[in-house]
Amino acid sequence: MTFDGGALERWIPLISVDSPPSAGGVPVDGVQTNRLALAHLYMKFGWHPAPVHSFTLPLWFGGLYDEQSAARTEAVIFDRSHLGRFYVTGEAAGRVLDGIFATSVESIPVAGLRRAVVCREDGVVLDVATVCHLDKGRWLVVTGPQTQSHLLGMVGAAVDDGGLMAEVEVRDRIVESVMFSVQGPTAAKLLEAIVGVTIPGAVPEGEAHELLLGGYRALVAHTSQIGEDGYWFVVSPEVGEHFFENAVSVGITPAGLAAHDALRLEAGVLEAPYETPAPATPAAAGLSELVDLSGRKFPGAEALRALSGVAPERVLRGVRLAGRGLAKRGDRVVFGGADGEEGRGALVNAAYSAFLGASIGIAYLPAEVTSVRVDVDGELVEAEVVAIPLVENASVRGNS
Repeated sequence: MTFDGGALERWIPLISVDSPPSAGGVPVDGVQTNRLALAHLYMKFGWHPAPVHSFTLPLWFGGLYDEQSAARTEAVIFDRSHLGRFYVTGEAAGRVLDGIFATSVESIPVAGLRRAVVCREDGVVLDVATVCHLDKGRWLVVTGPQTQSHLLGMVGAAVDDGGLMAEVEVRDRIVESVMFSVQGPTAAKLLEAIVGVTIPGAVPEGEAHELLLGGYRALVAHTSQIGEDGYWFVVSPEVGEHFFENAVSVGITPAGLAAHDALRLEAGVLEAPYETPAPATPAAAGLSELVDLSGRKFPGAEALRALSGVAPERVLRGVRLAGRGLAKRGDRVVFGGADGEEGRGALVNAAYSAFLGASIGIAYLPAEVTSVRVDVDGELVEAEVVAIPLVENASVRGNS
């Protein structure tokens, strides 16, 4: 598989994605989107909405950089309800999921959760989901924001094709639940005032449990996508409304998608497929440790076996701009040669990092490249190629 820098640059803004199941449309600037169940509440808290991932989402509340800072020093709450989430239950549920994921799902212990890769038949990364093994024969899959309906359809087709409809149930929860992510060094302590002193401590890091909150069964997972201590909550919309209001009342800062994306990039946590454009395999995206090829069959297995031991021509690298200017997804990257034009690529995502005080991004580059120039609004800005994660300190744990 060969990366064409020019082609990669053209593909970035044009990737088509699956639309999630309808949750009720609301027009925003003429764009028909799905409506978050708690949109009315976020209006009260001064959200700044925009159509993203087929939903109208809060980009920020009080301010993008303040929300980034609060996540690294205190605690924030994100609404992540635009992520797909569906339950797979039944004696053969683990086997069905194991035949779809490149990650060995059946090796996840009960109460455990794991980031898990799904590939296309050509070995390109389709999604990086989170799989929770809640109980024997009971699983929750949290998909990336672009692949809800696609991955749900793959699981449903596997159940149908295997003649397992009477044994395995697949239940989509995207409409009937909300999902919060509470993140930051003080998250566990502040959550005690909302859900009680026992619940944060009852869910060890890297585990997911179903508990009663407000008389309703809820999913509580001790995990993060931004490199901080944090928890996910999947609850009913009724419970969610009280949860969010109580969270803000105890000092947890409401935060939007823009801050989450910047923090996620700092921590090196990928969302597919737009950060894994073809021909990015797990090896190219730095996700090889999530792939288990030991005699397993799943989409892309043969392609990945054929590439086993072959170093990718390009791998995902971090980019930190040295000069002024705000880099954005799709910005052209040039490197090598006296005029810097020997190699070309593009940023597959970018953001401004308040923690680093600089624009950062990620791009697929040859492993030996140490510096690049990024075309920011027609000006080539010098940038350093850095390791992923881009932020390392005592509290930032990177891609978990």
